[in-house]
Amino acid sequence: MCIRDSKSNLNREQFEQLKERYVDTIVDSMSSKDLYEYVANDMADFVDKLSEFEVYEEIKYTLDEEMLDEFITTIKGE
Repeated sequence: MCIRDSKSNLNREQFEQLKERYVDTIVDSMSSKDLYEYVANDMADFVDKLSEFEVYEEIKYTLDEEMLDEFITTIKGE
């Protein structure tokens, strides 16, 4: 029996398990450098889609307002 023939026999839960195993296998095979690059690229893509206001809010939410202020001060060279 061909694997492709059996794919439609997976129920929703089994299909979710298949996706989870695939992701886990890919992540497990990545080096720390690969993981860093992947996350950095994913975050850059995410931030690029935000408005200026949303970037400020995201930084305040994930870090804090002090870190946002520190970033701005450093960038402005103050």
